[in-house]
Amino acid sequence: MPSSRKRIRTTHWYINIPQTGSSKKALSRRRPHRLQKKYTTVRCGRLSSRIRETGEASPRSPRQLEFSQQKEEIEEFALSLPAPALYQHGSKIGLLEELNFTVGILGHRLLLCFQLKSKSIRRKIVDVRRKGMECLEIQTEHFNRSESFEIRNLESSAPLQFFKASRRDFQKYVENLILRNFPKARIVKSVLHTDLEHSLSGKYVRLLFVSGHNYWAALAANSLEDQPTLDGILSNGLIWRECLKSQKSHAIGKLLLVVPEERGHVLKSRLSWIHGAGQEIYLMEMNTAKDSLVYVDMKDSGNVDTLLTQVYSLWPRVDFAKTESFRRMISLAPQHVKPVLRVGSSSVSFRIRGLEFASLHLGSEGKLTFGVGKQQSIVNPSDWREVKRLVDRITRERQASPKSRHNLFHRLQAERWLESLIVPDIQVIDTELNPQYVYPQVPAFWGADRGMIDILGVTKPGRLAVLELKVSADIELPMQGLDYWLRVRWHQLRDEFSRKGYFHDVELSPDPPLLYFVSPQFCYHNTFPQIVKYIDSSIPMIQVGINENWRAGIQVVMRRRLN
Repeated sequence: MPSSRKRIRTTHWYINIPQTGSSKKALSRRRPHRLQKKYTTVRCGRLSSRIRETGEASPRSPRQLEFSQQKEEIEEFALSLPAPALYQHGSKIGLLEELNFTVGILGHRLLLCFQLKSKSIRRKIVDVRRKGMECLEIQTEHFNRSESFEIRNLESSAPLQFFKASRRDFQKYVENLILRNFPKARIVKSVLHTDLEHSLSGKYVRLLFVSGHNYWAALAANSLEDQPTLDGILSNGLIWRECLKSQKSHAIGKLLLVVPEERGHVLKSRLSWIHGAGQEIYLMEMNTAKDSLVYVDMKDSGNVDTLLTQVYSLWPRVDFAKTESFRRMISLAPQHVKPVLRVGSSSVSFRIRGLEFASLHLGSEGKLTFGVGKQQSIVNPSDWREVKRLVDRITRERQASPKSRHNLFHRLQAERWLESLIVPDIQVIDTELNPQYVYPQVPAFWGADRGMIDILGVTKPGRLAVLELKVSADIELPMQGLDYWLRVRWHQLRDEFSRKGYFHDVELSPDPPLLYFVSPQFCYHNTFPQIVKYIDSSIPMIQVGINENWRAGIQVVMRRRLN
């Protein structure tokens, strides 16, 4: 008797994995003949499968567009890490691949899903934030309670098991420390949880206490926290102070920041340029062995060595530009492949719209590698064929058209894409900037902290300019810009730019450098004005808002002086 079950046709899909250069079979696609819509399951890199509807698209609401942007940001960040892992309160949950980690849109909710042993975990995502270059924080809700997850690389994660318990113990310790070190102190409020409404992190103990006739707002960070978290206490402290002021329940006079001993160098350098530092805003270092708090002298903030790497010009170095490997790599797509010499190193990065896909190492062997993320050596003709396929795919997917925005290579390294558009046409940001002297990704060191200045330039009259770029909301944008401005100013006062090879034949002005913040207009974090108003008015700051579809061409829609 013939079966009444409808016949299902199965089709296999293949994608190219750039890390390995090989074609691998993804999951099967099943669809009945009677269905009009087609669904495809694609496995991308190390992330779990996600389903995309390939039928006719219907108009999406602003909320759904926001969900799509957050989903893409999470996927892009995870794919940029060699071994992305999921953490909560500093405790490793597992590698994303092992957890079958997925992010999906279900109705009016964006969901974070993963498998823990035999249990399926689902959480509603309410916010996604970058925490420096190596960590992405995901704020979620579950039964009206907030939870925080982090995605970061497995190798760079601290071997700490139970941050949550440690932070709770630390909260009690800080309360006792305040009571012992401040005369007649009384704790009014002590909280540790994340405050999503006011963008306050749960990594810091937040206190409101009274000592004498003064109300103090205080933030304290555990010695187990990593350095970016410690450096971020200033931004969170300023937000906490503004939050308490807006409540008008108490007259908040002073802000206290408490960090472990010998770990406040970056904070000291920042606080020297913050309004009220030393009078209304104080930094104290705690010595857990002595159970003591010691005020930090802000005048001592300048005694930190900094190193500016020698800059080189790419085109006069014809010794490698004429090599067969160099010319062959450029010939793969002459209109799209751009060689960029890594400043301070002996290697050339080959990029397409800011995305690196190959490197030429200029040692005696002239080693050539390729791949997005982890790279492998090019040793035979088959490797060159893989490079060509990779170049063709990047060129095809990394387009400015709306149809391309769901492609993997469209989303990766968006800030470098923005940089690649600004560097050859810097006057789109400000017509006063000199287009002949533009230096992207300049390494600058402040003590043990290594940073990259997004773009270093100069105006036509000779005034230095620092451009800090962001394509997504980031609380730390003002402080990161301040850090790089301080490093440039340090070298400027010592007349090091000419000696290091920068701005040849330009007479540099002694005036303080201009600091430009450049971001899509609606991607500035809502705390940006709260923080930037504390930065010293002697630093000339300019906020530049560009169009949301900047990939198709940059247009400045807002430019204003902040002081």
